[in-house]
Amino acid sequence: MVDCDVRVHKINRTTAALIGNIVQKVDIGGSYSALIEAYHSPMGNSQFNRYPMKIGPISMCEFLNDYWGDYYGYVVQFIENIAKPGECPFTARSYQVKDWIMDSRLLPPYVSTGLWRMMWSAWDNQTGDVFTTEIVFKVYDDGHF
Repeated sequence: MVDCDVRVHKINRTTAALIGNIVQKVDIGGSYSALIEAYHSPMGNSQFNRYPMKIGPISMCEFLNDYWGDYYGYVVQFIENIAKPGECPFTARSYQVKDWIMDSRLLPPYVSTGLWRMMWSAWDNQTGDVFTTEIVFKVYDDGHF
C-alpha cells in the first residue's frame, strides 16, 4: 500500500528535519479506516505507556473532512502534493518530504515533556490490507521536539 524511506536529516548542529519519499500505491477512499494512538515515556527510557489522546478508529474520508484541516497547514509547506482537507478519495501518488522541521504547534499545549511514540495504522475494510507507521520523538521543556 505504501513505501516510505523518510529519515531524520541534520540541517545544522541544533536542528533536525525529515527528508525522503513516500509512495502511495493505491487510491484511498471511504473503504479505508485509520487509528492514531499515542504512547508516552516520561523518563525517556523507552518504557512507553498508552496515552488517552488518540484519533479513531475512523474512516479516512471522515478524518480528512473533520481533522485534517487542523494539521494541513503545518504539513503542506514540506510535502507539496499532500491530500487537501475534504479530498476523498485521494489517488495514488508520490510525496517528497523536503526538510520538514516539526512545529510544536502540531501538538496540544498540554502535551507532557519526554519521549513519545505515535502509531498510525490504516486498513482497507474490503481487502484487509494494513499499514502501520511509527514516529518516535522527544518533547522538551521549551515545547520543541
